[in-house]
Amino acid sequence: MTERPGEADGEISQLVLFFADLVDSTALSARVEPETYRLVVGRYREQVVSIVRAHEGQIGSTKGDGLLAVFGHPTKRDDDAHRAVQAGLEITRVVARISDQAQRRFGFGVDVRVGVHRGAVYLDAAQNDFSGSVANVASGISAAARPGAVAVSEAIAESIRSDFGLVACAPAAVKGVDLPVVHYVVSACTAT
Repeated sequence: MTERPGEADGEISQLVLFFADLVDSTALSARVEPETYRLVVGRYREQVVSIVRAHEGQIGSTKGDGLLAVFGHPTKRDDDAHRAVQAGLEITRVVARISDQAQRRFGFGVDVRVGVHRGAVYLDAAQNDFSGSVANVASGISAAARPGAVAVSEAIAESIRSDFGLVACAPAAVKGVDLPVVHYVVSACTAT
């Protein structure tokens, strides 16, 4: 069999992808001064990156106010899903504090939604990048979550059910996915 260009530089791998999104940031950017917006969103982004890294995740993309992170690359661990969800819960708490500070100082608050999903992605070793629908599903689950919540796919729920409380949600339509996606909101930690 003939190898195609770039084929040897990648592999298919099961990874946990995490998407954090600032709620209604476009409308917020139109309402507040650019410097104020940059300050608050910059603080949010800085905290999300720090928390993801503290839980051994890697930032994959930071376009706008959305941050995509991967858990399980370059090193896979049995608790990748758990660490991603724990990071999401910590982010919702930190963003609530940022929101309180912004409310007192500038007169507006911010909120975040987090989506977590596991699936097969193509890892491009040469570019340290990945592709596949897993990121779309994580983003779609995030968009379906209520503000201040961490939502997870069925694939994640299966592996964290014993450690976190989960509340089933109505399946959500996700762009690029044929069937609505079953997901859950993480309600509480039941174990430390």
